[in-house]
Amino acid sequence: MGKLIVYSFKVEKEHLARAKKFLARQGTLLQDSLRDFIEVTADCEQCLELHEDEASLSELQSAFATLLAKCKDAWYLTGLLQEAVMKIAKLCKVPLDFIMNVLGEARRVKPVVVRRL
Repeated sequence: MGKLIVYSFKVEKEHLARAKKFLARQGTLLQDSLRDFIEVTADCEQCLELHEDEASLSELQSAFATLLAKCKDAWYLTGLLQEAVMKIAKLCKVPLDFIMNVLGEARRVKPVVVRRL
């Protein structure tokens, strides 16, 4: 498969600049982070499609092994954001239990998909 340049979407200039600055502070690039996210989600979809197509167990396991490798490469995104939120909470003197409750609730609530034109 060939590589494509994908998805052009609108964001606030300040948000983009801050996101790039934040990720650079962490030693990574915005483009690499987005690429890692897309690769992991594509591999998740491939595993689900194989399951729906009733693929053999060996095919599923092979696809899942690829997914795990991509997850390992992208895991820094989850840790990075959680670490940043906790650090900022401490700077703002927000109680740790409040933050943990909010993060816990965020994991339980299924987000609503919003499509913007």
